[in-house]
Amino acid sequence: MKQRPIACLALLVFLILQLIPAGFFYEYRQISEKCEAQVTGQVSRWTIKDEKMQICLTDCQVQSVYGQFKVKQMLVYTEEIQEYPVGTDLSLSGTIYPIEEPTNPGQFNSRLYYGAKGISYTLYAKRSKALALHPAPVREGLLSLSSRFGDVYKQVLNEKDSGLIQAMILGHKEDLDTEVKELYQRNGISHVLAISGLHLSLVGMGFYRLLRKITGSYIWSGIPSIVFLLSYAWMTGSSISAVRAAIMCSMAILADLIGRTYDMLTAIGLSALTLMVINPLNARQSAFLLSFGAVLAIALFSPIWKLYKKKTGQIRQALSVSISVLMITFPILLCTFYEYPLYSTLLNLLVIPLMSLLMICGILCGLSGLVCLPLARALAVPCRMILEFYEWTGRKCLAFPGALLTIGNPSVWKLMLYYMVLTVGLILLYREKRRKKYWRKQEKFRPHRYILYMSLCPLFLCLCLLCVRVRYGLEIYMLDVGQGDSLFFRTPEGITCLYDSGSSNVKQVGAFRLLPFLKWSGVGRLDYLFISHMDQDHINGVKELVEDSRSSGGIRIEHAVFPKLSMKDEAYEEMEALFLEAGIPVHYMGTGDMLYGEKFSLTCLYPKASAVSEDRNDLSLVLMAEYGDFQMLFTGDIGKATEAELVSSGLLREIEILKTAHHGSRHSSTAAFLEKTKPVVSLISCSATNRYGHPGEETLQRLKEAGSKVYVTRECGAIRVWTDGKNVQVKSIKDSTGEKK
Repeated sequence: MKQRPIACLALLVFLILQLIPAGFFYEYRQISEKCEAQVTGQVSRWTIKDEKMQICLTDCQVQSVYGQFKVKQMLVYTEEIQEYPVGTDLSLSGTIYPIEEPTNPGQFNSRLYYGAKGISYTLYAKRSKALALHPAPVREGLLSLSSRFGDVYKQVLNEKDSGLIQAMILGHKEDLDTEVKELYQRNGISHVLAISGLHLSLVGMGFYRLLRKITGSYIWSGIPSIVFLLSYAWMTGSSISAVRAAIMCSMAILADLIGRTYDMLTAIGLSALTLMVINPLNARQSAFLLSFGAVLAIALFSPIWKLYKKKTGQIRQALSVSISVLMITFPILLCTFYEYPLYSTLLNLLVIPLMSLLMICGILCGLSGLVCLPLARALAVPCRMILEFYEWTGRKCLAFPGALLTIGNPSVWKLMLYYMVLTVGLILLYREKRRKKYWRKQEKFRPHRYILYMSLCPLFLCLCLLCVRVRYGLEIYMLDVGQGDSLFFRTPEGITCLYDSGSSNVKQVGAFRLLPFLKWSGVGRLDYLFISHMDQDHINGVKELVEDSRSSGGIRIEHAVFPKLSMKDEAYEEMEALFLEAGIPVHYMGTGDMLYGEKFSLTCLYPKASAVSEDRNDLSLVLMAEYGDFQMLFTGDIGKATEAELVSSGLLREIEILKTAHHGSRHSSTAAFLEKTKPVVSLISCSATNRYGHPGEETLQRLKEAGSKVYVTRECGAIRVWTDGKNVQVKSIKDSTGEKK
């Protein structure tokens, strides 16, 4: 500790920051929901994204219905692609949105991600006007150079390969093919798409060594190399991994300049402290944890492997590095992606060695393209070949059995236990290393192998524990999908089901809310996907779920269940065709049909065989879930007419939980219906900005009079219900206590 005070201080600061809630560091928000605003600020960075100009504004002055206030930074999207040089003062008007926190388990935390960048709002500008220009030639030159490199790649490579090379060399992920990005992520090689230590060390240290050979001087090679490293890190987006690598490489060069020994742990500590001082929220970023976890693993474990195996070949050395990184980052990977690519360690042995050649050819391709496009096309050939090899090996790996293990989010106590065991193991191993340092006997030093086994075996058991999730009882989630419906439930027998999957105001709800939640829950297979009816706010996420099911490593949908209708409309037939084309069997449920296990049953109460209606809402699939003394009613979007039929049918009974029909519409949940069901808790799914007035005040009043406790997703976020058949717990994502019945 005395030898590395900076590293120890960084560790202490990191641990303290983990104990402080992230909300403590968020910028106070003056705006709670979207509104029209007038904004002025200065351009600090620009890029073209999704055929729109994305601008980062600094020193912003905002005028809105909430008053006038200042913010440090803001992300702006303009409708027209008009480039404004860095340093331009802009006046913009449009719709401003506060960046929201996640309202579902597994959902990407935009508030934390952008909060670490000092951004709390986004503005979709309808009008923009340049007020003045304060030239910033260096920053503008770097962005222009990056843009010109991107244009070269677009001309000499196909769209898919161009997007990959731009991500790897320029940090531009706007043109990255979604399917290929998913392929890299599912194979555990997505780190090559981020500007990291691997890229900076290849580019920056390569540039330094080249200058050393040319100039023969530490000064004339070192200082320009440090400037180059910092400029390259800024040009590529100043990501956490890029800044970390730039600082560490700069320290290695400075060590050469002043004739000191480079200490990796001190460099890690200094770079971590720098990032945490810039913004304490950086310490909670997955990029921070994975990037520093990887280099820390190399720094800590390399001396241990040398202690027990002095001579190792290149393959064995690369494998030991991969295993070291895995031991520290595996829990972080589970907390970030909720799944683990089983063959990623072996695949990285093929991918990483080729990165040097790919980076060299890619950079030379970009440089030569500025002056000679035919030469750039020739240099693009090896880039294309390497990228094709990456894709081919990735697809082959995913075809192997168990290629992607969907494990889910591990419990906090498991994480703490894992890292405690890891720490104790490292202490034992370093005591053995210290014993070698003070070895004075004539015979050759031999480390005790039982120490190695004592350290690694408990760690392996803890690693297995991270992958095991013991569940019991019935678990139900009403997800926050905005103005739509989606409920997930897992039966005591482990059968996984999803009831509806749609939203009218959340784009790509399947990809950004439903799939992340399923992975967070450890769902690698969805046994049943129920569709209550064919309104878009109940089905428009289904296509994304089906596409994922068809892809390698996706969450497989085993069965689809539709309401049994005598008359099918066009939307119904299109949805049938979608599932059948994907090879997913479609089943139909009508009154009296059941799905049951040993303790759990799901009974269809509606539609009956003779049911006919011009309003598809009234033909929704109504299900009664029963487990022990617990009952829950799933009602789709039925209205008062269908409710009256159910009341007169004699099928209804008193229930614990009601999925309130039609998002709490005033035309549903009639007094007679509530009198028959007497729900203890009612769940309503709707958005805060819906134009239908959901939930209706009349409905809320009727539920209150019926003695039902109401939870609304627009206020609570996702709502979790758990029961063992007797006791019932209801808890929202924004409520840490929950309610017990």
